Amino acid sequence: MKVCDVVLNSIWYDPRVRKQIAEYLANDINVSCVGLKCTRYDIDKVNQIPCCTDIVQIPAKLDGKQRGVIRKIRRELTKFRMVRDAIIKQCPDVIHANDLNALIPAYAAKKRLKCSLIYDSHEINVENYTSEGRSYIAGFMKAIEHYLVKHVDLMVCVSNAAADYFAETYKIKKPMVVTNCSLLRERCEVSSDNKKGFEVLNHGQFYEGRGYELMIEACDLLKDYPEIKLAVRGFGRLESSMRKQVSLKTNKDNFIFYPPVGVESLIPMASASSVGVAITMPICLNFKLSVSNKLFEYASAGLPVIMSDIPEHRFLNNKYRFGIILEETTPECFAKAVIKLYTDKEFYDCCRKNALKMTAALNWENEFASLINKEHEISSNE
Repeated sequence: MKVCDVVLNSIWYDPRVRKQIAEYLANDINVSCVGLKCTRYDIDKVNQIPCCTDIVQIPAKLDGKQRGVIRKIRRELTKFRMVRDAIIKQCPDVIHANDLNALIPAYAAKKRLKCSLIYDSHEINVENYTSEGRSYIAGFMKAIEHYLVKHVDLMVCVSNAAADYFAETYKIKKPMVVTNCSLLRERCEVSSDNKKGFEVLNHGQFYEGRGYELMIEACDLLKDYPEIKLAVRGFGRLESSMRKQVSLKTNKDNFIFYPPVGVESLIPMASASSVGVAITMPICLNFKLSVSNKLFEYASAGLPVIMSDIPEHRFLNNKYRFGIILEETTPECFAKAVIKLYTDKEFYDCCRKNALKMTAALNWENEFASLINKEHEISSNE
């Protein structure tokens, strides 16, 4: 079986795609990858991708922001045509399209090649258009997705809540759930006795709705516990405002900004902390029904996790009991959860052990093996 993995963003920095490639290779499957040159393009990182890779670059005159509807449409059509042609050149038995933007050229390639098509939806893309001015885009993309999901051989998504959404919205068979968990072989735990102090970590891109502002507001609520440090690791558009907010806090010396690291280093670096933070504010339906990669990264680092109350977080914690679901996403509730984990060592140790048990049961090797078996089955029936 020959698989072509398609993604229209940075291949290296997409952890789900990176894990897909690793597992295809681990299972001796001939895999190639088609990507699109984007702002995060790094030739050194591309050269580290361990399979044949074709990075598509659209003409410079059509790249970047385009003024006018006609020019924008022309750019998108050119992009999709070039990606379609790159897929066709690989001549795969199975096309693995990651997200809706990759599904469009992948479907066109499938029609030409008469091969199998897997749609792997990392998120509910059409629910990301939150502003009223972009609602027409959401409607248009939803119509496209509604049509295309009827023509794929298998749809995959990242959470049970998202699978229920797709099944109900498009009146299709419930998609296969391949949870965004970490590779078991990347698990990296450090004994709590070897940790310095008690550090609560939130890593990832600094965007709204991910709990960073909440941590800053909770900082002074923890000033009576000098051993507790709050830490963030990453980058993003909120960084300057976050630093300014922290500078105004009485307890500011206990709030740490770490520089970003590569995705391959997230788990080892997190293992030096004591608690992970996976807060997703339900600012749109996609956020509400998704599940954070970081939740599984923390668990693989042996950390209990403080989580927001969204369906998949609650589902996982009810099953594995590896952390605390916030009753309300307020600074007071967050501080209360931190103090509980800090002061109740028995509870902390129980959560830590359960986090590691979860990674033993719910890991990428197990999850993706089920998908590979399904792809073999679908490919052999073509």
